[in-house]
Amino acid sequence: MRWVILVALLAGATDAAEPSALTSASSRTVVSLPEALALEADGNDVGALAALEALVRAQPAWELPRLEMARLLLKTGGALEQAESHLNAALQQAPHNPRAWYLRGLLWEERDDRRQAVQAYEQAVQLRASYEEARFRLGTLWLDMGDLLKAELHLRYLARLKPEWVQVRLQLAEVLEKQERLLDAEKELLAARGFQPTSPLVLRRLADFYARTGRPQLAERVRAALEAPPKRRMRDLKPSRR
Repeated sequence: MRWVILVALLAGATDAAEPSALTSASSRTVVSLPEALALEADGNDVGALAALEALVRAQPAWELPRLEMARLLLKTGGALEQAESHLNAALQQAPHNPRAWYLRGLLWEERDDRRQAVQAYEQAVQLRASYEEARFRLGTLWLDMGDLLKAELHLRYLARLKPEWVQVRLQLAEVLEKQERLLDAEKELLAARGFQPTSPLVLRRLADFYARTGRPQLAERVRAALEAPPKRRMRDLKPSRR
């Protein structure tokens, strides 16, 4: 679970520097938010945390540094109570910020409370319907919790929004197989292979699916492709001078 949360946190940083529609920085401080995030990008998480903390002290009513502080604390395995405190303060300032609810969902996942996490993610997608990371977490959690219809709802939305997102298609295939909709599940697996034809993960999932559904020859054919050495690319010939 930890690596999944870490990936989600890194994905959640993509819109970190977006200006808030609710609150904005009113004055220049010793450290700016982009400068603090640049420290993290350079691998200096400790320095980024210190810079964000200074920024929070300088502008306690600005929600963005608090959100980044909470995200980075979660990413580094910091105190969950401290991360929650920053999220609570951010939501007081910007209760309609979908990213704050997304991060709250990650916090609840860290605490292994899937129900609370689902509620937070649902709030995030209500505020921003196209919030991809929140929908993916919802699809994954509903699958884990056995609600296949809700899992399909969110994963199907993402498959239409970003058809090349292979991990979504793999999750959706699992949901459909559990619903005994084998043709639909196979369709998603083949679509995933179409986007990533040499992916070991995709090929293993497809081979296992064929094996489970009584098609051993197809399973062996896919496994053979998985085990085949990569084709050597011929060296480009230089134009002849003759």
